[in-house]
Amino acid sequence: MRLIVIDPNVTLGSPAMRAWVGAFPMIRELFETVEIWASTCELQEADGVTWKRIPQRIPTWTFHSLDFQQRVSRMASALPSGGDQLVQVTGCGVPTADIRYIHYWNRALLEEYASRRETFPLPIQKRLPALLAARVERAAIQTASASDSWWVVSRSLAEKIKASGAKGDFEVLPNQYDPSRFNPAVRTEWRERMRAGYGFQPDEHILTFSAFGHFERKGLRQAVEAVEALRRMGHPVRFLILGGSPATVERFRQTMTPEQREGCVFAGLVDAIERHLVAADGLLFPSHFEAFSLAEIEAAALGLRLYLTPHYGSEMILREPVNGCMLPWDVAGMARAIAADITAGRLGAVHHELGEALDPPAYAAKLKTLYLAAIAKKRKLLPPT
Repeated sequence: MRLIVIDPNVTLGSPAMRAWVGAFPMIRELFETVEIWASTCELQEADGVTWKRIPQRIPTWTFHSLDFQQRVSRMASALPSGGDQLVQVTGCGVPTADIRYIHYWNRALLEEYASRRETFPLPIQKRLPALLAARVERAAIQTASASDSWWVVSRSLAEKIKASGAKGDFEVLPNQYDPSRFNPAVRTEWRERMRAGYGFQPDEHILTFSAFGHFERKGLRQAVEAVEALRRMGHPVRFLILGGSPATVERFRQTMTPEQREGCVFAGLVDAIERHLVAADGLLFPSHFEAFSLAEIEAAALGLRLYLTPHYGSEMILREPVNGCMLPWDVAGMARAIAADITAGRLGAVHHELGEALDPPAYAAKLKTLYLAAIAKKRKLLPPT
């Protein structure tokens, strides 16, 4: 059987494909040939593995993604129907596919925005690509055949897509973390050194936030306000904010009050982020929309307490009261929930609860099981020879 994998970036640096690329050696034996349709690919072209290059013609990532979808859709439409092959696409970039690997769902993002516009700003330059992508998702739901399989990173997002009318089998394929980097030993080795480096005092409670960017979508505005409220209550709390380019950080800082800036430390984009995370006692991540956030998994793997809003994927990692607390959407409620944990001594208590996050061997085993099921299903539907 031939496997065709469609994704712009089949690399270890891609949040959507890093786990799949890492597991590829374990699933390669299931297929006679593998064809990668991508703009960048880190798999070796050898022994039946080929890369069909889709050059990036537009420098801006958002518009390249749309251009990529149009080109691979035309290519996929020229494939012979049926046949002993599986077509796998990340998202809904082609109208029909045997496997859809879902890490994001723009229709759900837009619904969250519509329900909380006052606290969830989504400027038109970000809303327009989401609207265009949502149209593609709608078309995929309407044209998907019964032979399609949907592999979704979280249970709640899978239920959302299924409820919207998508046909086919649904499987949850959770995100993977790297236990060689994110483990309790990192806390033991680096915690005190990093706290001293940031100038944190022994009696201070440190909350952290981690994101490459998208500060508003991920709830940094509400997190900063919640920290400010905690400090006004008299709790010695400081907020370590990891991620964001210098321009992104500066734009956000300009919107803050002097009181808010006083409680926050912006570290920007850092190397070895696990060392910086363990300077904190808990992750404050009141995101408006996720699918299954790697930031939450990595923080939990380091033993940090989780403070999350009920966004998609939080059900996959949060196990109250063992490893964290579910926050309400309002800032005052967030502050009260965290204050209760401070008073009870729960903030800073180390845990070892990772919910349904997978390590690399577990991810590879799950992926192999899903492929075997997809192969059996496809061959069952093939006409007799």
